[in-house]
Amino acid sequence: MLYDAEHGLTKNNIKEILKLMRVIRLFLTTFTLFYVLSAAVALAEDASIVRATEVNGVVLKNGSQIKEGDIIQRDDRMETKENSSAVFTWSNGSIVEVYPETSIVLKGIIFDGEKKIEKTILAMERGRIFAKAQVPEHLFSQFSVAIENVTVITQGAEFALKYDKAEKKFTVWSLIGRMIIPLGVNVARVEEGYQIILKTDGSIETPQPIAEKTKEALMKTSKRLGGSLLIEEETAAVGGPLKIKIGGVKSRRGDAPYTVKFKAVVSGGSGKIKYIRWSFGDGEGAEGKEAQHTFTQGVYVVVVTVEDENGQKATSQINISAEEACAC
Repeated sequence: MLYDAEHGLTKNNIKEILKLMRVIRLFLTTFTLFYVLSAAVALAEDASIVRATEVNGVVLKNGSQIKEGDIIQRDDRMETKENSSAVFTWSNGSIVEVYPETSIVLKGIIFDGEKKIEKTILAMERGRIFAKAQVPEHLFSQFSVAIENVTVITQGAEFALKYDKAEKKFTVWSLIGRMIIPLGVNVARVEEGYQIILKTDGSIETPQPIAEKTKEALMKTSKRLGGSLLIEEETAAVGGPLKIKIGGVKSRRGDAPYTVKFKAVVSGGSGKIKYIRWSFGDGEGAEGKEAQHTFTQGVYVVVVTVEDENGQKATSQINISAEEACAC
């Protein structure tokens, strides 16, 4: 009993009250710390942390030598000297390889939780880079690379950029996916397998197919840096666990209404498929190895399920975003 009606508060009563207050204070402190840590973890899972995962030769960050494992933060300037290179990796999956005599600045990474999109902003001062702008299937990725007063934008693509500062021109190679370049009221689009040459004053040449030797070199770089979410794997030999992957989607974002084609890439299992079923996240569905669907405005989880004759099942999913004004 904390209070005696006849004798009022006693010393024992007061001790019990103080003890209870300490318990309450400890509980509140623990709860607050847990909340803060939970928020920090959630934030870390959302926005990427960028690290130098490969450093060859003299590679500087803000004038000091970079070491493998170093974290790159907002407004950090990375510079590779002659015969030097580096690879920077985003914790959500994107990769940028920086070639010799190149300078770039990480201007920031913005995560939009509502649209589930991570936007990376880079400024390129000179040189050449190769980028794999990719994230897990449940997120979207957008890279914006500013070269003087021109910005190259891409989402979920693999591309190369070369900036010749002396001639004030740059070349864009789109290996996988589409790239866009806003030019005043107009927008230049570089489709997959094409290249384009622009000048920093906004003048532009007609897009041309990437030369075969250049394309082979870019594909070699892509494979060396790791797998791609956009490259469809060849069907594996029969046997082992049944697996399925969603292919055929070159852009997971587009202007609403947005029509997307899908293809099921199946491997393993018995080799004889019982069914392949699609769920488009809006109550609609389809069956078959290939499917097509038109999405109204919103973000949708597309799920594909496969079952073979032995009863093995596998699923895969990706997000599709149909936006009012995507400019993708």
